[in-house]
Amino acid sequence: CHLTGEEPTCPEQSPDVSCGNLKINFILLAASNVKQTAMESEILKLEAQLIAAILNSDLKVLDQLLHDELIFVNHLGMVLSKKEDLAPHISGDLKITGLVASDQQLHVFIDTCAVVVTKEIRGIYLNQPFESRVKFTRVWKLFNGDWKVITASSVPC
Repeated sequence: CHLTGEEPTCPEQSPDVSCGNLKINFILLAASNVKQTAMESEILKLEAQLIAAILNSDLKVLDQLLHDELIFVNHLGMVLSKKEDLAPHISGDLKITGLVASDQQLHVFIDTCAVVVTKEIRGIYLNQPFESRVKFTRVWKLFNGDWKVITASSVPC
């Protein structure tokens, strides 16, 4: 899928998810011939909401989706807390202007789901444009009926 601040485009569209003004499409590659479970559908919707929130620096949505004890290992190997991960969005130092997601896989474990996805990201950090291709692993866990990202990591690819 190709996601920007404008209308995204996808060569294959399954399933469609709407997040505010941004329509996002995802492809579940791991089980193309298997019917999605309700949990997989919910996680795909949450992933779409998370991406839209990152693109728009929507702190309210990011705060809702990220667990307070989040552990994020970024592409430089730095271990960040939720507060540290959100800081560039709060300060305006980071603006994601484009994102292409591919090779997305979901792995469900009762009340936990691991998402692995490759992303090509464009943006501006500290007034410097950047482009990177990164493989993300994100783990969602169910807490009292609400899914939260508890850990994430990214590595260059």
